[in-house]
Amino acid sequence: MGWIQQIGQQSIEWLHTQVKTNHGRIVLLGLTVGLLYFPLWIYDLVIRSISGSTGLVLISCAALMGLFPLWQKRQELKQLTASEEDKIIGHLIILGSVAIFPFFRADMWAQALIWLFIMAGITLSTWGAIFFTQYPLTTLLIPMTVYTRPGIIAQGTWRFLMPPNFLENIMAAVSTQALQWMGQAATAQGRFITMPAGGAVEVAWRCNGFNMAVAMAVTGLLLGIFFKRTRLQIARLMLVGAAVGLIFNVPRIMLMALAHAYWGDRWFEFWHGSWGAQIFVGMLFTVYYYTAMAMLNRQKRSLREA
Repeated sequence: MGWIQQIGQQSIEWLHTQVKTNHGRIVLLGLTVGLLYFPLWIYDLVIRSISGSTGLVLISCAALMGLFPLWQKRQELKQLTASEEDKIIGHLIILGSVAIFPFFRADMWAQALIWLFIMAGITLSTWGAIFFTQYPLTTLLIPMTVYTRPGIIAQGTWRFLMPPNFLENIMAAVSTQALQWMGQAATAQGRFITMPAGGAVEVAWRCNGFNMAVAMAVTGLLLGIFFKRTRLQIARLMLVGAAVGLIFNVPRIMLMALAHAYWGDRWFEFWHGSWGAQIFVGMLFTVYYYTAMAMLNRQKRSLREA
């Protein structure tokens, strides 16, 4: 319990120091918004993780990897000071973000964006613009943690560029072909898979493998950064991760089609629900982990031979 008391005492001392200056009071005002946003952030993150989302793992890893360089160089960080121009701009960003925050309490994405601006304002007014160039890893990773659904931008881009149900139709066709190879009389019509024994199963957006592919691509990015690989090697890890996510989605669709046709609604809901999703996510991470480590080891041997 001693370390808890020590942290509590240091926090109180830090608060007393902050309230003595205008900069400190503005920073505390911005942090108050973070405290208001945090319960919604953690609640959505946990609920989505229970439903099979990989967000909790990926965001936790991104946060740790982004904050670790700051801890390593905490003494150097104390030497950074913001110029008067940086302080003014940072304070304006914080105060403007705090002012508009109450008007966006119904939109989580807007709250996340406001919190990101506040963190940028605090950073700029405390350490100056040089922070963003001296700590590029933190600058890259921390913004990925403010929103519990980091793949939302990728989803919007995909839907804008691709025809409606493009990936859903492909997944339905590939899964149907695989079922036929198993001897099942399955047929595909668009995004629907029809089994004579159980009717049709729809491959909806949440079942098309896109989110799994994005999650594995982000995992590849984090692994590449952690093991300090080159940009080309990181790109390969991300591409392989996306491919594994899409390929792994095919047996998941097949299993749900079989469950719907032969095992009844109970088993279909199990594999379609949170427990089934978590089982598949666990298997997916395991397969990709060994695949990625094999790639990293091969890259390491190639460097040694070179």
